[in-house]
Amino acid sequence: MRRAIIPAVLLIFLWLLSCQKDNISYSPSLNISFSSDTVLFDTVFTTIGSATRHFKVYNNNQSDVEISSIRLAGGESSPYRINVDGEPTTHARDVLLRSKDSLFVFVEVNVNPTSQNAPMLIADSLVFNTNGNMQDVKLVSWGQDVHLLNSVGLTGANVFTADKPYLIYNYLYVAEDGNLKIEEGAHLHFHNQAQLVVDGTLEVDGAPENAVVFQGDRLEEFYRDKAGQWGGLWFRAGSHSNSMNWAEVKNAILGVVVDTFAIPDSPTLTMHNTRVENMSAIGLYARGAIVEAGNCLFANAGQTAVALTMGGKYRFYQSTIANYWGQYTNRKGPALLLNNYYTYKDTITENTMLETRDLEEAYFVNCIIYGSRDSELEIDNIYQGQAVDAQMNYLFENSFLKAGQDFDLSNEDYFVDVFNENPLFKEPFENNYELDTLSPAMDIGLYEVAAQFPVDLNNVSRLDDDGPDLGAFERVEIE
Repeated sequence: MRRAIIPAVLLIFLWLLSCQKDNISYSPSLNISFSSDTVLFDTVFTTIGSATRHFKVYNNNQSDVEISSIRLAGGESSPYRINVDGEPTTHARDVLLRSKDSLFVFVEVNVNPTSQNAPMLIADSLVFNTNGNMQDVKLVSWGQDVHLLNSVGLTGANVFTADKPYLIYNYLYVAEDGNLKIEEGAHLHFHNQAQLVVDGTLEVDGAPENAVVFQGDRLEEFYRDKAGQWGGLWFRAGSHSNSMNWAEVKNAILGVVVDTFAIPDSPTLTMHNTRVENMSAIGLYARGAIVEAGNCLFANAGQTAVALTMGGKYRFYQSTIANYWGQYTNRKGPALLLNNYYTYKDTITENTMLETRDLEEAYFVNCIIYGSRDSELEIDNIYQGQAVDAQMNYLFENSFLKAGQDFDLSNEDYFVDVFNENPLFKEPFENNYELDTLSPAMDIGLYEVAAQFPVDLNNVSRLDDDGPDLGAFERVEIE
């Protein structure tokens, strides 16, 4: 008997539902409202679309309403596309919106290639017709034409100018016999995982107010400081005579990778006036290379800001190496790592093999090496409890260094006028490594070193006050 009652109750419930009528009002006095009257996109590169934006539509009335039309004013020719409550369309009809309810509208834009080099305004409207009332939400974005490069190899002499951005998919490769010169103001944008790979020579010739920028291809505000968006720059073994002046490398996985030098006693890479910031793994990753860096910033990396590994020769002048990573996950490594060996597995015996490489020189002067860990310097020359049979030569001079208790900063074989003090950056967790007004790193730099780099990364003179400051930024006092 109980089995018969349950279906009967269910049938009655379904019948009551079927008898319910929509409480729809067609009064022209009713309006709907929106969470925003404008949907604004950042600059969108041609052909690749954009991130999706959304807004909400509200019915704050006591009655249900039927939105008879939601359409793009530009119709089928509009570069925008919409999705209304889960349905992709350019024109939605008869959309029921219950009293005190809301619905989502998603918007994306795709920009066709143009002959314009400057950003162009792209505008449209999403028009709503409710009971004869016309309301709209503005759609606004800027489209930018680009040089689109997909798995491109370069040989011979090549020049990239600043006429319009370069968008790289997969890789941009400079062959062994190739040379790529990038002029001031050029912007190179890399799609997910894409890299610039150099077997030949790269020359980056930026200017103080017009740097060359390497970054990902997502320009929305959300991605402004998101690391790991692209692969990075890779100078492979044999690459030579590379230079970067007034450049910015940001938001990659490995910012700048430099492999074994090709020409003895000649830098594989010279970096002057360059920022390498916000990498998900390592900022500068040198592997048995020769690198010279002056007036540079290496900051904010998920593992290590600067890793000088497998030996090599390195000189850092008037630079800041800072790591306060912690926005996404805890950091694994120090701001600065020095290493003189590596291990690999023999493919025949499957034994782990040790290969040692002399660290001939690692010299830091007028520098700041600091961060959020207890110690921001790691010397890695111990394997299985024993020091490896390779040179480990390093010297810090007239610098601030956050070193742990294992380091004796009075040992002048490695440390000369080195201070384990907080340099008092302005806002290091906001990626601002300028010096605060009370910084003890002010005015104590060696003049002869600072004179080689007379302006800081903000193009401010180091030589106009009581003395040059340590690091890549000169403190300017406002009178």
